[in-house]
Amino acid sequence: MQVSNLLEREVFRMSFGEWLAFGSLLSIVLFTPGPDFVLILRHSLTDRRTGAVVAAGVTAGLVVHTAAASLGLSALVATRPQLLSALTYAGAAYLTWLGISAIRSAFKARSGGDTLTAVSEPISAPRAFRYGFLSNLLNPKALLFFLGLLPQFVEPGSGAALRTLTLAGATVIAAALWWAVVVVLAAGAGRKLRRPGVGKRIDVVSGVLLVGLGAFFGVA
Repeated sequence: MQVSNLLEREVFRMSFGEWLAFGSLLSIVLFTPGPDFVLILRHSLTDRRTGAVVAAGVTAGLVVHTAAASLGLSALVATRPQLLSALTYAGAAYLTWLGISAIRSAFKARSGGDTLTAVSEPISAPRAFRYGFLSNLLNPKALLFFLGLLPQFVEPGSGAALRTLTLAGATVIAAALWWAVVVVLAAGAGRKLRRPGVGKRIDVVSGVLLVGLGAFFGVA
């Protein structure tokens, strides 16, 4: 109860201008397509349930980032260039692997079943969650936000951890709502796209995008 009261007090302590600036930045970050968006979109076009589980995994990754930022671990990582580089390269490698897997799955389709559901083989809920979780946890875009952008709205002092938790919590809530919209819209569009050849093209395009993002983050 005391924690909730402190968070509520922190919410109102921030001025309208501060929330407006943070909300604008957060909107740009969320609405700019990245690895998480591509992964959720691909699986949501295939199956709403799978897309929702992937989105849940992505949100869980954000919760871990939130905890790390609140405990000061993100700041510690930011002061260790070698560790930050290792995380970035691991994220780039994982995105590249996901992209290659998507492209390979596109060409595994049988000639007689080249539909969206045939091309994208169903995956289990734990596997879908793991895809989303690791994608966000190792996502260089998420690392940049929590390590470089979010701290710009936090003033040094005794209330820094609480302010970080408040902003990071708002990020998780906003992201979860955004991913819910993406899943619903993509699943609706997916039903209309279940035509021969479409599924293979979706897998190939999403795979190429993931490989491209992996290469970009790897050399950036």
